Amino acid sequence: MGLALRVGLAASLGLSAAPEPGTDQQEYDTYAWSVAQGRGYRGMSADVADRDHLTAFRPPGTSLAWAAIYGVVGHRYDAVRLLHCLASALTILLVYDIGRRVFSPSVGLLAAAGYAIYPTALLFSTQLLSEPLGTFWFLAALAMCLRFAECPAWDQAVAAGILLGVAILTRPHAALMAPLIGFWVLWQFRQDRRAWVEGLLIPVACLATMSPWIVRNYLIFGAFIPISTLSGSGLLQGNNRIVATDPRYYGYSIWDSYIPEYRQALQTAGDEVERDRRAKRLALQWLRDNPDRWWYLARAKTVRAWTPFLQSSTPRYQRISMLLSWGPVLILFVLAFLPTLVGLLRGGRPGWLLHLVIVNNVVLNLIFWGEARYRHSIEPICLIFAAQALAYLMASERRALDGRRSKGAENRPADPWATPTLAFDGGLQEIRTP
Repeated sequence: MGLALRVGLAASLGLSAAPEPGTDQQEYDTYAWSVAQGRGYRGMSADVADRDHLTAFRPPGTSLAWAAIYGVVGHRYDAVRLLHCLASALTILLVYDIGRRVFSPSVGLLAAAGYAIYPTALLFSTQLLSEPLGTFWFLAALAMCLRFAECPAWDQAVAAGILLGVAILTRPHAALMAPLIGFWVLWQFRQDRRAWVEGLLIPVACLATMSPWIVRNYLIFGAFIPISTLSGSGLLQGNNRIVATDPRYYGYSIWDSYIPEYRQALQTAGDEVERDRRAKRLALQWLRDNPDRWWYLARAKTVRAWTPFLQSSTPRYQRISMLLSWGPVLILFVLAFLPTLVGLLRGGRPGWLLHLVIVNNVVLNLIFWGEARYRHSIEPICLIFAAQALAYLMASERRALDGRRSKGAENRPADPWATPTLAFDGGLQEIRTP
């Protein structure tokens, strides 16, 4: 059903529609077609006159996947959209797998059903952007980490690290997960030296997966560029005078070349590496000069990152859809986050890895800015938390109802098939009758 909904929506919006000029979609497509033609990873980048230069402006994962498609079927956007629909549909299975490993099969099924019809998942699967592939690789890495935790083995650790590396090179919002997973391994397996050593292969394999891209960038640009030449620019976009004073940009960003006092310095950089360096220096200098705005920015970015209320300039149907879908999920997620963290840690279970995913997202929002699009890769995880909260509330209500029905019937024979109920400690607890 999830696949059918995605393909149907993509068909209705135009399977073969070309990307609009000047968008992220056009940049991904330009790089992909260049690679498919055997010309290397080249195209445009911000404020560089040559629009056909070797570049590291955007992470390569998305464009390389498209290039593989273009190499087989030609420059066809319908094939890419169908690939995204398939990746988003397979993500439904990953949501189920993660949910059942951390909590229970019923929680996994409930979360997967929610993701099958989740509006933003449906919409992004039709777009020529990095979200569908990035989310798929990211959840695949998490699922493999949890599989490793159940039965530690070096090959599973290596697979998890490779998947994480691919995820970061597709969507850099997973960048901090490599050290966070290292911390997870050190704590979770502190009493199992063999698993501890094997688990550290996850961040090692992640770095090894990223190393060809890092080496390529050093050979071309003579600089250490682990992901892209957009990090400094992103830092400046989310930390500047305008976003700290103009309510229209509350918690959000403005393209750095649009900031009057920085425009000339950025546009005269000459190449994307120097431009990114200048943007980073300008951002850090502004932060040093304006410590009184740190709290405002932190609060604004956090609100913008998590709110179910989109800007008034957004089409009305999208605002309503976001409110009705993300709003309930957000409430249930908040209810479940701390109780499940405490329960999983007390039980020594590895599922608190999902809580580190949320930490990763919060930190990145504080560094850069908040945006509903950048929340997309963690919304499946939030759905799993929401499903656990809902299952717990339903089980509590069922127990209360059974308790009321059992009053006055203490001598009734015990039911050997007592229904298991979900506990907030992250485990499946069976209520056994004596």
